[in-house]
Amino acid sequence: MIDMSTASLDGYIAGQDYPAFEEVPTGLSFTCDDKIPGYYADPETQCQVWHWCVPSLGGNTMYSFICAPGTVFNQQSRVCDWFFKVDCPNSPAYYGVNEDLYKDEAGNYIAGKK
Repeated sequence: MIDMSTASLDGYIAGQDYPAFEEVPTGLSFTCDDKIPGYYADPETQCQVWHWCVPSLGGNTMYSFICAPGTVFNQQSRVCDWFFKVDCPNSPAYYGVNEDLYKDEAGNYIAGKK
């Protein structure tokens, strides 16, 4: 197995040019408390971690995931993408893309809060 924490990707250095987490770090400050349900890049992890805020009784439940080595979460398209294609620091500006989720045909929210 390749140790991705020290491997390189086409001349880029893991942990220097792009994040190299092997698991979701503990103690992250991201919370779903003030978010509508959806998928959110976590700039604190250089967007290698993303969170799914799922509607539940009493608010949202948060599930956290990690993108594969060399990829980070692209907030605009809501998928893990090559790190050099993602503007991670500006991800919060695109959190609004989640507004199209959890709506009925009339555009009313069917879960979570708005």
